[in-house]
Parts: sequence; C-alpha cells; structure tokens
Amino acid sequence: MSLGLKNKRGTALVLVLWLVAALSLLVLVSASSIRQQTQRVSVDLERLRMELALDTALQLGVQKLMADRSAAGLYRRQRLQLDENTIQIEIIPASGLVDVNVASDALLQALLERAGGMTSGEAVIMTARIRDYIDPDSEPGGVGGAEAPQYRAAGKPTGPKNGGLDDLSELRMVLGMTPELYEIISPYLAINGQSRIQIDAAPPSLIDVLSGQQGLGERIHSSPPESRESELMAGPAAEFFSVGQSGAGAVRMRVSIQADGGRWWQREAWIDLSARPDSLTPWTTLSLEPTRRMNSPENRNSTHGR
Repeated sequence: MSLGLKNKRGTALVLVLWLVAALSLLVLVSASSIRQQTQRVSVDLERLRMELALDTALQLGVQKLMADRSAAGLYRRQRLQLDENTIQIEIIPASGLVDVNVASDALLQALLERAGGMTSGEAVIMTARIRDYIDPDSEPGGVGGAEAPQYRAAGKPTGPKNGGLDDLSELRMVLGMTPELYEIISPYLAINGQSRIQIDAAPPSLIDVLSGQQGLGERIHSSPPESRESELMAGPAAEFFSVGQSGAGAVRMRVSIQADGGRWWQREAWIDLSARPDSLTPWTTLSLEPTRRMNSPENRNSTHGR
C-alpha cells in the first residue's frame, strides 16, 4: 500500500473521530438544555400550584381577621390546613412597625445600626439624609445631611422629595441608600403615622433587634398583657415602644407553604381592613408581592414593607 493512500486513510479517520466528538458534544449540550428546560417547567408548574394555595390562604386569613376584628391589632402566627398542605400565616399590623416619616432620630439610628449593620456614625448620617429627604426645607440638617446640591454633586437625577413618604419604595432614592441596606431594613418599616411602635403589634424579630436581647420578643408576646410593660421597660429600647393595642387598619400578611420537594414558597400582601364603599370586598388589598421560593420561611426577616 502506497504511503499516499495510508495518509488519506489516516486523515479520513481523524475527520471521522472529530465528527463523532462534535456530534457527542452536540448531544450532551442538547440533553443538558432539555434537562434545564424540564426543570424550569417543573418549577414553574410548582410555583403556579403553590401560588394558588397561597392566594387561597391569604383570602381565608383575611376573612378570619374580619370575623375577629378585636384581634386585628395584634401580632399573630397561625397555621392553616389546606388539603394536604400546612400553611403558616404571619400577621403584622402596620402599627407594629417603624414609620420613617414620624419616628424619632434615635429610633431610626437604632434600626440602621442594629438591623442594617451600620456603624454609629454611618447611622447618624443616614438618619440625617432621610430627614432631609422628607422635610420641606432646603438646608442640610444634622451630620452629613443632604439636600438638592448634594444630590446633584452625586449625579442623582432627582433631589429630595421634601414631603412625607407615600410608599416605602421612595426610600430607595435617599442619597446613600443602597439596595442591600433597603432590603435589610424595609421588612421593619410601614406607614402608620405613629412615632412609636405598638408592642402588641410588633413582630418578635423587631423587638429583639431594637432591644439587642435575643428572645425578648417571644417572651413579651407569650406573657400576659398586664406584664408586658414591665418586661419591656427593663430593656434599653423601651422609649421606642408604646403599650396597648391599636385598632383595625392595615396589616401585613405573609403566608408560607412547603412543597413536596421540601422547598418553601411565600407570598406577602398588605391588606387594609377598614371599610371602603368603593371596594368589591370588605377589605382592600394595598399591595401583593410576587411569590418567592426559599429554603425555609425563616430565611427572610419577618416583614416586608409596603
């Protein structure tokens, strides 16, 4: 056999091997893509099933609140059995959260420092900037305050609002407010017009954060109402809270359900329990968050502001 013929056969064999390798790679890529698409479809179908159950639980939870209006101002956790699924419901009245429009500087600084992880100096500066964003004047106040000139110097397209927040998302526009910081503190915020936090409505996690005493919130909520004030007054955060129950108003509801695969799904809504003549239901849904998937219901803070 001539050397030329051997070379041609060798070249043909190499080409065949390359073709087989390319086809194998194409098959692997296609199989991986199909697997990913199948997983996405499976997750999407699970999301739809869980969302239906969560929405049903929200409606049932609100109906129970409407039936027991005397407890509408209390923080509560409940369990609801829906077919084969156990659903957890957390109810937080707006009066149990921090309103940045009217909260004291000391309360805002404590929240930014103890929940947001800021240093004392950083918390003082951010509090001043929140105040300047809301107040009607154009003079920077406090340490590190910021008005329109500071926003322009930082390249911000807009300046302070010079008015109270109507929606908590406006807080994102404050100079120096990062998405990470907002994500951390927003679960503890609401718009309620109260400078202090109603202790009976406050989630245990917020009490723990502001007091620096892990487990204090659970102890307060499990103690008789007449002894809660003494429990609270023993701590350094007493000035941030008031004792007593607020009336029916806006509440934040978080519902959580565990799917068969062990994943948890959650949905959150702000509900106004006060009667509205133009509403189709006895209550009004102020906001409804997208359904979220997570490892456990404890992976998020217990609230998410509206």
